[in-house]
Amino acid sequence: MTVLDNHMKQLSKELELEVPLEAKVPGVYNFPLEEGVTITISAMQPEGFSLAATIGPAPKSQEEMFFTQMLLANLFGQGTRGAVLGLDEDGVLMKLSRVVDYKVEYRDFRDILEDFINAVDFWRDEAAAKS
Repeated sequence: MTVLDNHMKQLSKELELEVPLEAKVPGVYNFPLEEGVTITISAMQPEGFSLAATIGPAPKSQEEMFFTQMLLANLFGQGTRGAVLGLDEDGVLMKLSRVVDYKVEYRDFRDILEDFINAVDFWRDEAAAKS
């Protein structure tokens, strides 16, 4: 059992989930936030993990200003809580990702995941406000 497997097991217990989070593919977990938004948590070798989520469509109105806001948010990770905000291959959907390439204790893992969730929520709200 990997460190990520242990962290996900503990997270399931802490959240008191009726159905514990289980890997769909070894080392890859899907953590649903709400309808249409899922965080993919993947183990990295030899240690660490990555987080990835599709936030939703980038707003079409005030597009240039919004993209500038996204770039500024990525500067030093201040507006993304350490993650990286970008667009999908088609330039339509906003994506957020973060790589933690070192071993972390459960508490740190939970805090990183919480920050990531907060960043996803913030950017969903920002995009909705501009649409």
